[in-house]
Amino acid sequence: MVDVMTDVFNVDSGMVNILDLPNEALENIFQCLVSAKLACNLSATPTIRMTYSRSTAAKLRPVCRKWADWFLVNHLYDSLKFRGDTAHRKINFINHLTERSASLVRPNCRYLTILQLRSPPRLYELRRRKAPDERGERTNTPFEVLEALAHEFSHSILELDLHFIDFVSLPLRTIEAIGRIQNLRVLRLALDFKPGSTTPRCLIEDGLRATRPDSQCIRSLVLATRKLKRLDLMKLHPLVLSKTVGSNLRDHQMPTITQLDIDVSLECSLDGMEDGRRIMPIFIHLRETLEGLSITTETTLTRIFDLEFPKLRVFSIQLWGRCLSNRLSQSMFLHAPLEVIALSAGQADHQRRRPFNDDPFANIPTLKRLAFFDSARSYSPPQAYLAACKAHGVKWMSFGRSEEISDIMRL
Repeated sequence: MVDVMTDVFNVDSGMVNILDLPNEALENIFQCLVSAKLACNLSATPTIRMTYSRSTAAKLRPVCRKWADWFLVNHLYDSLKFRGDTAHRKINFINHLTERSASLVRPNCRYLTILQLRSPPRLYELRRRKAPDERGERTNTPFEVLEALAHEFSHSILELDLHFIDFVSLPLRTIEAIGRIQNLRVLRLALDFKPGSTTPRCLIEDGLRATRPDSQCIRSLVLATRKLKRLDLMKLHPLVLSKTVGSNLRDHQMPTITQLDIDVSLECSLDGMEDGRRIMPIFIHLRETLEGLSITTETTLTRIFDLEFPKLRVFSIQLWGRCLSNRLSQSMFLHAPLEVIALSAGQADHQRRRPFNDDPFANIPTLKRLAFFDSARSYSPPQAYLAACKAHGVKWMSFGRSEEISDIMRL
């Protein structure tokens, strides 16, 4: 690849040398090369694209010093992902970063993901750990590695994904390190349980509910990230929400959060709490600032249909059981400046034979686009949707499997 790129233009002929291209043109070439690798992979995930991007950047760096520095800064470490149980393997990488001369270019990492984060030794208590006197004393736990990466890339991290096992829990020092990330815009939190774990049912026992760290940790994380734009709780176990997350945030202003991804499931019935009631405090708290909302099922909306969202522009839903037109006639949509509705292509096809009871867009004059996500490039929506779009001058479009609400928000 290096030989091909360096020979694209003949330097002796007086033509412009490709090595003199502006960075914007080099970025376009790079993205075309990555997209070409993905052309035959219609189901490519962001992780696959990340892998292709890193390998392509590594192959192009040897072309010249300018490219070596440019790809190091912009693409080589652009996305980093590791598991908690293998975090210690990152210590050499961290040492390499910290030992680089200050005169050398500083690499960027915009997307950081840590999987399988297990709680600190004391499961039910957020605690402040003493700072080690020397680097050699570090035990290289996943939390220490996360702190180190948050420090090294505090100038560049935009999105942080944290996937927990059994408990959402971080040491206070780790939360403080995350809070020092200068421009963190997206925070994703996920929680899973070990196979065979009885922890989900333990969540509803009175003796454990008050002492679990989940709600306090989530609150501390959100409050520490003062420039946060998007809060993604879609993969957070619904039992953890237990009406306390929104309640714990109600005394704090969070004007920067404009996008919310959230979901509940039937597992919520374990403690007898109705699905919508569980997360209503979160919606009440963010109601005035929310511009984008992404949910999995209509069950999430059962308690908030009567709330008004004065800035809601984008609404995304994967599953709905009843007629969509009935849902879109609720108060929360009628009083919102809704511009984009995003639907699951699979669910739309599943309900292909169910015509709308009424005109679905009759009461949404601000609607501009109807997006179908998780769809192939050749996707064509059911005739009922096409007719509704044509009647109101709404443009429809399809999105692939890797698009998210942030992509839809840019429409």
